[in-house]
Amino acid sequence: MSNFQGKFLKMLCEDDDIDSTSTGEEQEADRQAFAADLDDGTSPGDYDVPTNPVADFEAHQTAQTTEILTNWVNNVESFIEQLNGLTPDSMNAQLNQTDCGSILSDVARSESKKISRIAQDLSSLGESLKQYLLTAQSKTSQKDTI
Repeated sequence: MSNFQGKFLKMLCEDDDIDSTSTGEEQEADRQAFAADLDDGTSPGDYDVPTNPVADFEAHQTAQTTEILTNWVNNVESFIEQLNGLTPDSMNAQLNQTDCGSILSDVARSESKKISRIAQDLSSLGESLKQYLLTAQSKTSQKDTI
């Protein structure tokens, strides 16, 4: 019932242009016909539905949260690419290309697995954040359907 109620209220709050193919003249004729059918002393404005501030706040809050999560996912994926990416400037790629006698070869021997493990954990975090985004989008689309 609440899904139907939310969709119904949303439809009422939207612009009264139900038929998007109708012209401005047709819409004006419809408004005049509506006003002509009303009882004496009744204004067409009496049927206007006020906006729902709670729904507007929730939509704004959801959009803001979605944007934050999207930024986090992008940052995590960027850092994963820096740690263990396929590009030659990633940390693991540079460590694997070092000379045997350099300090970086010692780092590669002792820390390469740790870097890969951190990248794997970050990848898991990124996928979890994506799941939260998908859940938020699913909840939003369920509110939009009857």
